[in-house]
Amino acid sequence: MVGKTDQKPRAADVDPNKKRKRDASDKQRNSDIKRNRKDEKQSTPKSDKRTSDANKLKGNALKVLSELQNGDTANITTKTKDQSELQSAGESNGWKISSPLGGRIADIDPVFSSDAKHLILTYHTSLQVYSVADSLLVRRIPLPIAKDNKDSPTASVLTTHLSPVEPDFVWVGCSDGRIWKFNWRQGIKPEDTLMTKSQTALDFCVTAIKVNEDLHDVVFVSEKKQNDEGTIVAYCRMGASHLASQILFKTVRPDQAIHVLRATADGRYVVGAHSEGLVVGTIAGQDLELEGDFFNFDTSDIVCTLDLRVTSRQQGLSTPKKQTVKPSSEVLDVIIGCGRGAMFLYNDILTKLQSMRGPKPKQKEVQARKFHWHRRAVRSVKWSRDGHYLVSGGSENTLVLWQVDTAITTYLPHLPGAIENIVVSPSGAQYAIHLDDNSAMVISTSEMKPVTYVSGIQSAARYFAQPKDTLVKRVGEVSKEVRHPIPAALSPLDATKLHVCVGTGQQAMMSGSQQSAPILQSFDLDSFTSVSKQALARTQPTDVNITAQGNPISEPAITHIAFSSDARWLATVDDWSPPTGDIDNMSPDAKEHLLQERREIYLKFWSVFAEDESLALTSRINSPHSTSRPETVLALAADPAAPRFATLGDDGLVRIWHFKTRQTDGLTSKDTKGQSLQSWSCGLTVGMGSHVGADVIPASEGHKAAKRSGSMSFSEDGSSLFVAFGSQDDGTVYIVDTHTGETRTMLENMWKGEVRSLQVLSPYIVTLSNDLRVYDVVADELQYGVKLPKRDASSVPAAFAHLQVDKKSRTFAMVVPYTHSSQIAVFKPEDPQPLCIETVPHRITSLVSSASSSGFVALDDAAQLWSVTEVSDQSAISLSKPLEDLRLDTTIADDAINGDADEDDQASEIDFATGGDNMELDDDETHTAIVSRQKLAELFDAAPAFAMPSIEDMFYKVTGLLTTKPLASTAA
Repeated sequence: MVGKTDQKPRAADVDPNKKRKRDASDKQRNSDIKRNRKDEKQSTPKSDKRTSDANKLKGNALKVLSELQNGDTANITTKTKDQSELQSAGESNGWKISSPLGGRIADIDPVFSSDAKHLILTYHTSLQVYSVADSLLVRRIPLPIAKDNKDSPTASVLTTHLSPVEPDFVWVGCSDGRIWKFNWRQGIKPEDTLMTKSQTALDFCVTAIKVNEDLHDVVFVSEKKQNDEGTIVAYCRMGASHLASQILFKTVRPDQAIHVLRATADGRYVVGAHSEGLVVGTIAGQDLELEGDFFNFDTSDIVCTLDLRVTSRQQGLSTPKKQTVKPSSEVLDVIIGCGRGAMFLYNDILTKLQSMRGPKPKQKEVQARKFHWHRRAVRSVKWSRDGHYLVSGGSENTLVLWQVDTAITTYLPHLPGAIENIVVSPSGAQYAIHLDDNSAMVISTSEMKPVTYVSGIQSAARYFAQPKDTLVKRVGEVSKEVRHPIPAALSPLDATKLHVCVGTGQQAMMSGSQQSAPILQSFDLDSFTSVSKQALARTQPTDVNITAQGNPISEPAITHIAFSSDARWLATVDDWSPPTGDIDNMSPDAKEHLLQERREIYLKFWSVFAEDESLALTSRINSPHSTSRPETVLALAADPAAPRFATLGDDGLVRIWHFKTRQTDGLTSKDTKGQSLQSWSCGLTVGMGSHVGADVIPASEGHKAAKRSGSMSFSEDGSSLFVAFGSQDDGTVYIVDTHTGETRTMLENMWKGEVRSLQVLSPYIVTLSNDLRVYDVVADELQYGVKLPKRDASSVPAAFAHLQVDKKSRTFAMVVPYTHSSQIAVFKPEDPQPLCIETVPHRITSLVSSASSSGFVALDDAAQLWSVTEVSDQSAISLSKPLEDLRLDTTIADDAINGDADEDDQASEIDFATGGDNMELDDDETHTAIVSRQKLAELFDAAPAFAMPSIEDMFYKVTGLLTTKPLASTAA
């Protein structure tokens, strides 16, 4: 047992090969271990000279140094072309990794189905179809983005358009020139795939053009190869093998690229935007013999978004009286949103451009009406269906409605995040809004209230495309990569509840000198929906979040979270430092002084209410570790056997925290509900080594002071605390008695470089640093080690290496980061042969497990979740499935299609049966009950067969899962 460390502390000059006296109870187990080791040693040729890495491994320990990327390992596989084809490398060993679920919604307009009963959202790795009526995920369609196994950035999704000819299909484009046609109702593989001639694509749109008396989808694509002109090319698939294409337009200069492209549904008008202006054209011709007549003119600002509207001349605006060119029968109005916040409306743009053509143009530039309210880029602007209003959104978290004639504005403020995209439904009765906090909602235009809300994991994610706000150079910085691991935890009592630290939006999280995350999001893995969000640190209001100099106001970052074993308490650590932009102009001494004076580090303890899992702040500890300045909290650990926590700081101290009941004048303090109030305080302080604070570590000439790292974990019975702490290559692990504070012993050479994580899986401790080491505390021997692949520290931060243990299955998982991917491996502590190794095409930002269930959950930098579970374990952590996988999508789809007719038929039947009299009917709806396999496993695996309850009791328990609680009866 890990807690049994009552042997004498080992001095620094003691022979490390010397073994302590073993108990008789250990003999049988140790003899088996030695027998296995002997067999393994005999199968391996001995080497007279050991490597320097092997010399650092402890004493006579077994030295197994295996490369994770060794091609000879039989069960190593990598993620290949299609994410839907992910096969488990360790399935032969009983372990598998699931397909990814969730993800981040791309900066692409949502798509309404033709009947507006479904909403199609484009993620970076999939299409997801939701029911507008109940916000449920109906279908998930993986996108075949990844083409090879290389550790390189994958292509990005450009846009998604509903087919105007076949409304059951959508077109999805990729930046490498691939364009797919999916049947979104069936979710099968792409019906059609196009590849552009240049193998590039910047944007595209889909129109319906008559070819041989039949309407066909024609795709207009904006392309540009390096050092070539930007082009607009029309593509149409004629038959299974013939792909017709025709170039419609080329830019004047090679440095111009059309990054926004829009067209009318019939393909007669095309509008594109490049870095300096607009391109407006008309398309004419029969079949695929298309000809384009284009006009190119400059705009006063870079165009971020645009929308166009066509009306007949009788319904459109009046034309100028003095007109030399005969106007067309249709009026084309174009609205553009620009990078500095202005919007420009071009009325009857084609007539104006045609009048300017010729040797003596009457105007030098095209006149436009200007609308300006947004302070940064206009991310989306759309016409209303009647053309009387404009709808726009940007970084202000506010939806703005403009009356076109009077420019009067109406606002819908304080949305959860900045607006990325706006779409008007086919009937004009609803708006679909995509927000940058990875959520989308459908709002009714009559009441401006949401009728549909979809929210995914809102953690920081890598930018797959350039943010629109950065098209104009601004003060401040926006990181395109996730800079730090994301704190997350599963509830100790309910493995379906995932808690992730998030920010107020992608823009707020990635801006500034540090990655902010002041909010805790609770996410239900069973239904795959966001349950709640609560601020753990201060957040900025949505209307005042930029300084007078234009810098974003930075928010604190939650660096550590941990639940107590009974899930009644949550401990968090938040850290805030002044933005670098505020101290750039100061001298080095003044910078250091300001950082020390203004840095804020708080340790907070929250009580968790079982009813709704809401949090209430109980205690806040300012600077829990400090010397002459606040010191970084390196680690936070929860005791698995008691409600207490431990923190490790850069001051070289470990503090153990416990709670006590508040008393005033000898009486117990209570809240308004009559519950006793508690407060948290430090009950024990233990110094690590010389426990020298980071403020007194000397810095060598021309170099900063040596950086120290640390991690720790409690033993399974809570009697011991294992602490890894020190400077680079220190390698010491301290074993501390949690009751007396005595350092029982020190284990040397337990880690190399910077320690990333230390975990306990009795009787083993596992450390992850530049390599992985599994140490048997009872046998006092190193079980084995795993040498990790070398990586470039500048492109692959070591902080993204993760380690987590699963006490249910007695396994541990680790993550090895690469530039744009990660490798997940699962091991048994007794065996160096991995149970499962998989490579995923994204960087893993968090790896968690739960004490109440087996398996692991990984979160990547695309906001996707992956579960790593044992195939035979029915109680393992499982992720939600779409309704299609549950075979419920057909019923919902049929109800959605035939719902109105059924309701009319039922109403007529009721009227006929009652003679037209009104009668009270129950509103109760019948829904198919969905019970997770974990709930059933907890019910049937609670006890051995001989100790199970009676069949009658089991029957009532199962039916209790399938039925809902009755409504409370009201008194007459």
